[in-house]
Amino acid sequence: MNMISKHSLGESCIQYTFGQQISTQLSEKIICLYYQLLQELDYAQWQIIDIVPSYTALAIYFKPDARNHVKRLELDKLIERLWNSPLTNDFQRETHIIPTNYNGENLEFLATQHQLNIKQIITLHTAPRYLIAMLGFKPYFPYLIGLDSRLITPRRNVPRINTPKGSVAIGATQTGIYTENSPGGWHIIGHTEFEDHQKFKPGDYLLFKDINSC
Repeated sequence: MNMISKHSLGESCIQYTFGQQISTQLSEKIICLYYQLLQELDYAQWQIIDIVPSYTALAIYFKPDARNHVKRLELDKLIERLWNSPLTNDFQRETHIIPTNYNGENLEFLATQHQLNIKQIITLHTAPRYLIAMLGFKPYFPYLIGLDSRLITPRRNVPRINTPKGSVAIGATQTGIYTENSPGGWHIIGHTEFEDHQKFKPGDYLLFKDINSC
């Protein structure tokens, strides 16, 4: 599997893109590459500030004054070698349980939209073990893979000015937790008081648990 593309994001960031379609297989491999690089690269030596995985790519941020062309070529070769060799997933993973009150203001809308009842919506949403593919948008906001296709719902036509912290929501093929008050265009299906967002990391899993069924 060859690297598809590489391009600069400004003067101090290189993005390596490995595919175009979101999938568990692609995300898992990118996450494995990410942890392998964390082990192999000395940030100070390579003048790296951060390495950030996403659904289909990996971005590497350098110190603003880093201009070592030879090092960049070495990095290209390292990433290509790792990507085209078996990558292990022996990094430490955690599964985070998210107690959720399924009382969201858009729950009835989703039930009508998909011709399901509320209980079916909750069952479908709590069944998967979601993979955290990346973090972004807001601090520790988890982008998750695993939403049941029967719950896929286009984003709201008019985003909210404020989506409350702790909102559990669905937007298109994704679901997630708003980790702070924020504008947002996803459909709110519930709320959680879970606060340990700083423990989220790529490769971890999330399980939503209906607090009313306990």
